[in-house]
Amino acid sequence: MRLRLLAGALIAVLAAALLGTPAQAAPRKPGTVGLVSFTTGVTYTAGGRTYARVRLSWPKARSATRYQVFVGRTKASVAKARKPKATVRGTEAVVRKLGRGTTYWFQVRALNGSRPGNRSARVARVTPINSATLPTSTHATHSMMSYNVCSNACTSRPWTRRQPLVVNQVLAVRPGVLALQEASRWSTTIPGYVEAEGGKDNRLLYRPGIYEQVEQELTAEQQSGDCEIARTPDGRKVLDENGDPVRVEPCILPVDGVADPPGKDAPWVMLRHRVTGEEVLFVGVHLLTGSTNTNARYRAGQVHQVFADLRAQLDWWGRDFRTTPIALIGDFNTNRSRSNHAVVESAMKRYGFWDTYEQARRLSRQHQNTANPNWQWRTPTIGVTWGDHVDKVWVRPKRSLVRSWANVALMNGTQYAAPLPSDHHPLLVRAQLS
Repeated sequence: MRLRLLAGALIAVLAAALLGTPAQAAPRKPGTVGLVSFTTGVTYTAGGRTYARVRLSWPKARSATRYQVFVGRTKASVAKARKPKATVRGTEAVVRKLGRGTTYWFQVRALNGSRPGNRSARVARVTPINSATLPTSTHATHSMMSYNVCSNACTSRPWTRRQPLVVNQVLAVRPGVLALQEASRWSTTIPGYVEAEGGKDNRLLYRPGIYEQVEQELTAEQQSGDCEIARTPDGRKVLDENGDPVRVEPCILPVDGVADPPGKDAPWVMLRHRVTGEEVLFVGVHLLTGSTNTNARYRAGQVHQVFADLRAQLDWWGRDFRTTPIALIGDFNTNRSRSNHAVVESAMKRYGFWDTYEQARRLSRQHQNTANPNWQWRTPTIGVTWGDHVDKVWVRPKRSLVRSWANVALMNGTQYAAPLPSDHHPLLVRAQLS
């Protein structure tokens, strides 16, 4: 009996040796990585040199055990890249030692063991060029909202019904400074806000609990018809020997005004932060719409006119344009998906201003376009490569620290809350300025 068992075991061993063990199944091909987002971007110094780094995130892919991140300087080169810049197990990666103020393209693909999946869509980012180190004790973080409310052009959706929705949207976020575009039919107030003078189609509002409007005493040479008229105790105007009104002395006026670019007024207001005491000039801007090269050149002309008017007004007040903290907030009707975007961007950079979208340390909903021109109701319009945002805030990167950029439209799960207040969604930027 024992010999019979040994013989059976020997036969089994020989059979296994001759026939081989069953082959293991090949690993399943992982799924394609979904839309890749940039969550942070900062500048830093290492080894005596200053670089940029970005953090990316993406949805988990089916059957993925690891992920590879590819980087290129062009859309074509990133697709041809064979060596990944990073390989990670999770759904986030930090890419370091990137050039500052430089365009990079990114792709991510999943691995299951050694088997790769398909690469993600190619997304691009201009890295931050600089960011100042500003103590919070002396430099407040200003929350600035840009909101195109389409009060007159969007006639198919009555403004009287949408205006309360706009107010509720603002109160849900409560920015310190609010720039409205296409607000010529604005006919209400927002609790906790006051409006600066000079606005009509473009308007500027701010929270008096956070800011007070800066005033400036005029010299005798600056006395003008804007100064308050002196009155007698019973309210009558005081007249001089020639019968002309006598102005109150000293004449103190709010530091505000309106730049006058072709086609659009640009209201601006100088505000003093009540806690830190710093004074910042906020400008509301809305440039010409349209995608043609002629439209782009016209927008660039509007930019030059805004800055020319601001410089002249600041000079009159005895203030230095170069050292005055300034933020421009509004609808600039251009983005990197347009071939002529550089026309407006070059005009802005000529005066030292960069888009906060590219300088922000943190981005939120970067692919959800802040414009929704087709009123796609609740479904977000997605800009895959650049985000396609025409609503912008511009600051000087060497004298600012942009903490966050976000599309702050009210959401209901993955869709916008209905009904929509406008064909744009509000943009909120939080930044320190100096």
